[in-house]
Amino acid sequence: MPSSSPLNLQHYQERSLLALLVCISVAGPLVTLGVYLRDGISLLTWAGLALTLATYALLAVYAIGPRRLAAHALVYMLIACSAVAIAAQGTVRSMASLVMLAAVVGAGVFLSRAHMMVCAGLAILLLGLLNLAENNGLLPPPQYRTGWAVWITQSVVLVSLAITVNLGRRRLIDAYRAQNLTLEHAREVEQLLRLSQSRFQALFRSTPAACLVQSLDTRDVIDVNEAFEDLFGHKREALAGRPPPRLWADDLLHSQFRRMIDGDGRVSNMLVQAVRHDGSVFDARLYAEVADNGSEKLLIAVVFDVSAETASRHELEKSRERFSKAFNFSPLGMTITRMSDGMFVEVNPANERVLGWTQADFAGKTSVQANVWVTLADRQNYVDTLRREGHLQAYETRMRTKSGVIVPVRIWAEIIEIDGEPCALSFTLNVADEKRREAMLLNVAEGVSGETGDAFFRSLTLHLADAIGADGVMVGEVDPQHQELTTLAMVWHGQLQPNATHHLRETLCEQALQQRGTLRIESPTPAHLPLVPPFRDSELQAFLGLPLRDAQGHPVGLLTAVWRHPPQQAPHLDALLTIFASRCDAELLRSHSDREVRKLQETLEQRVADRTEQLQYLNRELDAFAYSVSHDLKSPLRSIDGFTHLLREQMAERLLQDDRLLLERIEFSILRMNRLINDLLALARVSQGTLQRMNTNLSELAHDVLRQERHRDPTRQVSVTIEKDLLADCDPRMAQIVLENLMGNAWKYTRHTTDARITFTRAGRAEDGSPVFRVTDNGAGFDMTRSDRLFKPFNRLHASNEFEGTGIGLATVRRILERHGGYIRGEGAVGQGARFEFAFGRDPAR
Repeated sequence: MPSSSPLNLQHYQERSLLALLVCISVAGPLVTLGVYLRDGISLLTWAGLALTLATYALLAVYAIGPRRLAAHALVYMLIACSAVAIAAQGTVRSMASLVMLAAVVGAGVFLSRAHMMVCAGLAILLLGLLNLAENNGLLPPPQYRTGWAVWITQSVVLVSLAITVNLGRRRLIDAYRAQNLTLEHAREVEQLLRLSQSRFQALFRSTPAACLVQSLDTRDVIDVNEAFEDLFGHKREALAGRPPPRLWADDLLHSQFRRMIDGDGRVSNMLVQAVRHDGSVFDARLYAEVADNGSEKLLIAVVFDVSAETASRHELEKSRERFSKAFNFSPLGMTITRMSDGMFVEVNPANERVLGWTQADFAGKTSVQANVWVTLADRQNYVDTLRREGHLQAYETRMRTKSGVIVPVRIWAEIIEIDGEPCALSFTLNVADEKRREAMLLNVAEGVSGETGDAFFRSLTLHLADAIGADGVMVGEVDPQHQELTTLAMVWHGQLQPNATHHLRETLCEQALQQRGTLRIESPTPAHLPLVPPFRDSELQAFLGLPLRDAQGHPVGLLTAVWRHPPQQAPHLDALLTIFASRCDAELLRSHSDREVRKLQETLEQRVADRTEQLQYLNRELDAFAYSVSHDLKSPLRSIDGFTHLLREQMAERLLQDDRLLLERIEFSILRMNRLINDLLALARVSQGTLQRMNTNLSELAHDVLRQERHRDPTRQVSVTIEKDLLADCDPRMAQIVLENLMGNAWKYTRHTTDARITFTRAGRAEDGSPVFRVTDNGAGFDMTRSDRLFKPFNRLHASNEFEGTGIGLATVRRILERHGGYIRGEGAVGQGARFEFAFGRDPAR
């Protein structure tokens, strides 16, 4: 039988404490780093560093053994660090106040009541003192800047609250089950007392409720059952034929019980405190009735231990209080609305930050009456999807802010019941800024993707100035002595300016070239900055400069941006500039190489060899970069996968069906992401290493691929024709990858075809005399109007729910064949299959 015993409670508390320590130990360095990058060395930085080091020390204390000491130290440490952080940020409205709140909630979960009261009082006192200090101007000016450090702090607070709520929920569930079982036993005993006397003895012995039979005439105990012995600790032999020992902790209640028995002849559902044989006191529920046994009157008493019920009631009250605090102090916009009509039941204050609506705006209204939804169809789609799925994860729709602006939002929702009425508990996130950033990045990327040379630089400066809101953007090339800069493209007030050469001495451009990273200059008031014309002729307030460097790290160019007014502090600004500075750098190096080739025609052969080596180096660097990025993505993916499996194992007995479905979705997404990463790695690898060309039998390789496909799907009946002795001069390892993709695609896209057929034959010879091969199938085929996307990475011509895949396979095939000096082309028709012809070309060295 489940119970919330002290041992189980301590186990849950220790696991929750460990989770909090691990969470803080991971987030602490990140927050400290974020604060350092934002503010440099400050009191807030020291507070974060102290918190991180102290957390590592507490992890050691937790591992050694005195875990309750670790819990006390963690709570008081969080209160102290949050007070220091509030003082450093200059306002009690900072995120650090939520850390103090989380610390008080943690005290309520992990510490005793006395320590919880001390922590709450200490927090109240510190907040009062800090409020007083802020009001009297004793604190530094408030800092309202946000960033990923604030987001991590918010996330840690939410995770901490989630852990404590989960602990309370577990304790509540155990207590609720114990209470239900106790009440079930009480009803069973009441029914047993109504049965005939002939069956009473058997039921008396077997009932799990503690029962006592006493003679009212002599006051002697006639009999007790085993449950009574177990509950009170008295042996039946020691009680029979004697007056009962002291069983009541409160004499007044005992007297009241006697009066009720003498007056009414029965007592029902009386809450008392009983005393065990060892003197311990426990809460009990008492039922008693007087029964006539001939000339003798008997008192039949049934006692239930309701200590767990009492404790569960207290835990339920605490859980409700914690939920209320988590709901009201959540930084996400949370609402509870009726599913039937959209009436708002509860609204937390964070909605004002998300969409501008206050709690008063929603009071007594439905979501339609409050004018939150853009159209009734939007709300109906939301409700229908929620009813169908039972919950929503990152559901995207549109909503209207209080100011009337229509913004995109992302909603997480779950159906709950309140007083028997289905309601929606929803979390709303305004993603307007995120969508704007995505559109901006796409706009800039599309604007420069197809350009090279001077056209590229002109296109980049125009699009970049528009994307970051800069009044001027310039890309320039510096001479080897770093004395002069020649502009490659310059935009000022949205207009391209003629290119010119400028001296760099005593300008900010000269300082930027000496920096390893970005040079940022901001002026509190408009001022003339030492720049090149026409920037120096206008009053500016901000300047950013990024040096462009060659492979040896020497400056070869400069990318700059200027603003007449302070630029918005967008978190994507530096990243965007860095990305396009790298692209400018590559294009500038390419331009340098082209000029060198044109200048040195007399040594063309040597220069071509040098240029080829340089391009190969750049390609290797690019492939190594893609390989490194894909490889590094696997580390967090393995962590997510590991924590998911760990969560499934640790929560196996407590998971609901919906919880298991969520975990399965996570695991499916991890698997799909892992496949995508592997395909990216494969795409990067095919450009690395030296080709080992030899005479290769493609027919044997095709049979190997076919055996693998039949092993994965042995139930399929596919007619496969492979021509014998298809020979090609190629790298066998690369040829294996080509056939795995082409034959694998043919096998996959004939899955829904009744009479599936696949052929691999010779198709003639290419212009260079190399053999051409053909793979055909009668599967799903594709629309030739979209064939231009066929060999591009991440482009798929079929939906993922029809056929699995990542869209990288054919791009990998094309890269392998082009490395060999060959080609590939494809033809197809929807529902009629596809045909791919390819050749490996001739080895130029032969």
